[in-house]
Order: sequence, then C-alpha cells, then structure tokens
Amino acid sequence: MPSGTKARVPLNCRALKSFCMKIAFDLRRIGNPGIGRYMKGLVESVVSFAPQHNYLLILPDGPKQGVFPDQFEVQKIASRAKCYSIREQAEIPYLLYREKVDLLHSPHFNLPLLCPCRSVVTIHDVIYLTRSQELASVTGRLYYRAMISAAMQADKVITVSEFSKQDILEHLKVASEKVQVIYPGVDSSFRTPSEDRIREVRLRYGITGGYILYTGIFKLRKNHVGLIHAFRHFLDSGAGAQLVIAGRWDESVAELRRLACDLGVGDKVVFTGFVSESDLPALYSGARVYACPSLYEGFGFTVLEAMACGVPVVCSHATSLPEVAGDAALFADSSSPQEFGRALVQAFRDDSLRASLVERGFKNRQRFQWSWTAERVLDVYSSVLNQRVVGAALA
Repeated sequence: MPSGTKARVPLNCRALKSFCMKIAFDLRRIGNPGIGRYMKGLVESVVSFAPQHNYLLILPDGPKQGVFPDQFEVQKIASRAKCYSIREQAEIPYLLYREKVDLLHSPHFNLPLLCPCRSVVTIHDVIYLTRSQELASVTGRLYYRAMISAAMQADKVITVSEFSKQDILEHLKVASEKVQVIYPGVDSSFRTPSEDRIREVRLRYGITGGYILYTGIFKLRKNHVGLIHAFRHFLDSGAGAQLVIAGRWDESVAELRRLACDLGVGDKVVFTGFVSESDLPALYSGARVYACPSLYEGFGFTVLEAMACGVPVVCSHATSLPEVAGDAALFADSSSPQEFGRALVQAFRDDSLRASLVERGFKNRQRFQWSWTAERVLDVYSSVLNQRVVGAALA
C-alpha cells in the first residue's frame, strides 16, 4: 500500500490507474436476466478501462463461470454459498480475507454483515419497500429490509437512476452524498442484425407477421395484464399484429394465456419462453413497436436495447422510465388500456412518427456508454480507497 506523502494525494480515477489494487466483484446472481446483464457490462468495462488492477470474480458454482472470455485476465472463484443464506455470511468474508482483497463491489445489494475490506454496493431499486405487494411473504419482506439496511453500511452506494436515488433517500434515510447515480451502459451486441437472422429468429419463435414486443420477467409491476388489455384496444382500432411476450415461463403464463383467450386475442399473443442473449437483438429488430407498460423500473434496460436496435418505443411514464427514455419514446399511461392502446396504434401506423422515434432513440442510446460507467465507478473506488490510504497515513 502506498505510504508517506504519496498517500495524501487525492485518488481520482486517473490517479487510481497508477496504483494496483485487488478488487472483488460478487457475481453470484449473474444468471438473473436484468442484474446479470448489469454485472457483465460493469465487470467487462471496468477491467478493460483499468487492466492494471487485480480482479477477483466470485461466481456461482456451475456453467456461469465461463461467462467472461479468457482475454479478461481475472481470478475466478466459484462459491456454493447462496445469496441471502447464513452460509454466505461466513464464506464470503473469509474468501475476501484469504485473497487479500482491497475493495468488494456487490453489484446487487447483497453485502456481508462483516466485511473485512472496503465495500461498494449497487442498489438498483427498493421495489419491495415501495410495492410490498410484490413480495407476498411477511418474513421475506422483513429479511429484505434487513439485508438492504445492511447494504447501507457499505462505504459508498451506487444506484442507476435519479429516481432510484430519491427512493433510496426516502425509504432508507441515508445521507445524499453517500449515494451516487451512475448510469449503466447498453451492450454493443444490441444492434440490427441481417434480415436473414431476423427471419430465422421470427420463425423459431412462431412469429408470422408484424409484431409488438415486450421482454421481461413475469412480475406484477411489469404489467403484462395491462398490456394484454391495451392490445385488445389496439386490435379494436383495426390494426393487425401479433403481441410477442418474451421471458422465462412461470406459473403466471397460464393466467396470462387465459386472460388473452377471455379477451379474444389468444391466437394473436405469442409467449416465447426463455430467449437467449444471442437471439434478443434479432427479436428486438424484427418488432414494429417495443412496448414497455411497466409500473415500476429502477432503470429500464429493455427500452434502451430496443432503441439501439432501431425500434420505436411506446413507454409508460412511471418511475425512472422518462429519465431513461428521454425524448425518444412515445409516452402513455399504462394503467389505462385505452390510452396505451392508442399509443401503440400511433407508433405502429404513423410512419413519420416512427422515423422520428427511431432517430431520437439512436441519439438517446448514446447517453449510456459502459466506458463512461467504468470511469465513474473507478472514481467511486478511488474515493473509497483514498479514505483508507489517508486514514492509515494519519494514524
């Protein structure tokens, strides 16, 4: 560790690049569709931006260990400790101590109660504090509050939108300066592929004509029910299309199928099930409209992914979505099926509007670059590590 007068020099991102630190990332939830995408983009961008540091990736035991290519010179350790388990409270701190880690970044809010090094945590949202109906179990809600409160013991908290920061300040009563907003980026794989590739993916998922797309997990806040009702109004206008709902199936799918049938649109709604990362750009690019009727988003990756693939977006104006979508989406009240349905018709039929949304979408996507994320995250690391360096020098 640097000592003497050098320890008193403020460590900004550029200064940090001259030091060699050991930085660990807890990536045990990398299999999660949304958070996993954030984890992958964060680690790849930070390692690429500052390769002189030593990096330790704590991964789940299994095939996800190979998620980072070999050109990333990082140490990988598989952990069998499940997130939110008692076992992790012993195993993760011991691992950090044994590997002489200087700083742990948990890109999810899960942080050991006793952490032997400096720590940074990313809190994407506080959904279960603001929408308790999303977590039915009272025990689960109590545990969630305990874990997210523990995460606030980190040296610094990163969040992904100004909306989420305000939610965190309101519900967790933390000092504003402790929470820093750093937008994530959009993966470069999200771009328009060849027509042949789009055709191949459409055929694989049973898509036969023009379609409206929605991707995401099946949760109440994602508002699939509202979208299916809005699609009924879309069809009533005389417009013709399929509604493609992409996401891993669970018990909610049967209920949504029944709803679609009850509304007389069952033959027009396609449930794709799980869609691989390699198929997503083609699935986006083939859509005539991307719909995001979500009632709560800490960020909203899918809106930007659709824009990056050149698709007009119709978007709820709830929570963080106006912040992320900017002026590049057609906003509508997704709690009103009639209003959201009318917006879908507009974006589907109006060629002038479509062209404008696509152009603005490409520009908006440029605000979210992983290289910028990496630089700002490294600045956070430097401020946290500087506290320890200066503290040691003054001791």
